[in-house]
Amino acid sequence: MHDDIDSKINPVVAALPGGGWMAEYKDEDGGVQAYSLIAWRILADGETLPRDAWAHGEAHDPREVGNFARLYHPDAKTFPCRDTFG
Repeated sequence: MHDDIDSKINPVVAALPGGGWMAEYKDEDGGVQAYSLIAWRILADGETLPRDAWAHGEAHDPREVGNFARLYHPDAKTFPCRDTFG
């Protein structure tokens, strides 16, 4: 989806820390796992893309993983949050 960004048309212009945001994934057994975002990539057009990392260090957009459930911030005051990122 986003890993094929055309850097000539819409380049990454900044990266920001994950800021406490989490990516949540559903397990096959119905459980969930949550991992901290490591960064946000900011594109020239203003689009913001979340990044988390596999244990071996490869960063990716969590929304592209088949069992992705949601992005959330643990300090949010209202739940459930509407997923505005995907």
